[in-house]
Amino acid sequence: MMNPKFLNRFIRTFEVEQELYRYMNLTSPLNLAALIILAAVLIIDVAASIILGLNYANMAVFAMCIILLFVLFFRYFSAIQKGKARFAEDTNNKGEVTVTTTVTEGKLISETSDRETPVEVPFKKFKKIFATEHYYMLYTDEKMVYVFKKGAFEEGNEEEFLPYISQQIENNKRRRT
Repeated sequence: MMNPKFLNRFIRTFEVEQELYRYMNLTSPLNLAALIILAAVLIIDVAASIILGLNYANMAVFAMCIILLFVLFFRYFSAIQKGKARFAEDTNNKGEVTVTTTVTEGKLISETSDRETPVEVPFKKFKKIFATEHYYMLYTDEKMVYVFKKGAFEEGNEEEFLPYISQQIENNKRRRT
């Protein structure tokens, strides 16, 4: 194995999946646009109700906005509950898995305590990296996400990690065009 440029090791719990879901779904452009439009409609409807008085049309729009908000939040929380059950199944109800991710000069190597063989991902498959509150998440062409916990770097300088991976992704974009 080549010398690791970065090595990150942590205990993966359901918190990782929850943070990933929050980032990928609640902050997606489509969901943000829907929430902004919903908020605008709700504000306009409340303002119209105050100015013009309560009428059936205003109350119907208000009720639809509230129902839609309820559906969106119910969808989020039910997905979290399904995710918890899937995570428990994936970890054989242990609730945690040790994840070791190594970045070398040409690839990422992901090892977990519940998998016998490591997964190797060449840099050319890197598509996007984003930071959440507690993690760096690397998204690949195959729609897989590899997670690096902030503060859990055993090798390499964490401050150099994001710029390094971002540069690899930028290089990939240039090669594709």
